[in-house]
Amino acid sequence: MKPESLVIPLFPLDLVQFPGALTPLHIFEPRYRQMLKDVMAGDKSFGIIFRDSLTLIDSENLPEGSIGCLIEVAVAQGMADGRSNILCLGKERFRLLGYVEGEPYLKAEVELFDDDLDIVDPSDLADKTRALFLRLMAAGRKLKNEIESDDESPELPDDAQSLSLIIPAYLEIDNSEKQYMLELTNTVERLDYLNSILENLARDYENRAITNQFAKLNGHGGKLPKM
Repeated sequence: MKPESLVIPLFPLDLVQFPGALTPLHIFEPRYRQMLKDVMAGDKSFGIIFRDSLTLIDSENLPEGSIGCLIEVAVAQGMADGRSNILCLGKERFRLLGYVEGEPYLKAEVELFDDDLDIVDPSDLADKTRALFLRLMAAGRKLKNEIESDDESPELPDDAQSLSLIIPAYLEIDNSEKQYMLELTNTVERLDYLNSILENLARDYENRAITNQFAKLNGHGGKLPKM
């Protein structure tokens, strides 16, 4: 089946948007104020695509084949001076086919895509991903000396593909790693990569939490805190 193609406004940003993730944005440039006005009068959708501000200095244009994420504006709050705060919900991923000229802001033809069908059942890997993420959150709370609470855990999707695409949005990792996972079209491969990151992060947080708690003994002795 041929991927669906469409023409959308494009917003290059130094962030990676994932399907299912909520992202707040502050719209202040005149051209993007116009873009927001246009999309709110239409289907409330535009595309966010990762643009590394350190390497793309002279041009916003990204090469054909670049991967981004379609979003829907869930909430828009306008200000008296014309700026707006918006909340975006990530939808499908897209592949950039080419730019459309004649607009004050970037507009592009894109094709939507999804993960390929898995030959290997990803269920066991997804269960491991879920457990590792909860372990990471618990370690993060201990590192911050916060009380553990089930209410603080985000609601995670049941299916493996959605799980593998939403958890990276919560992680404090390089955008290059996030973009790599966004571009993958194999759920099992993404889960494998994600689990490696989660294991390393959880171990690091746990070790730092132990060190912090042990340091609080301040030379007065005592047992190493248990995790």
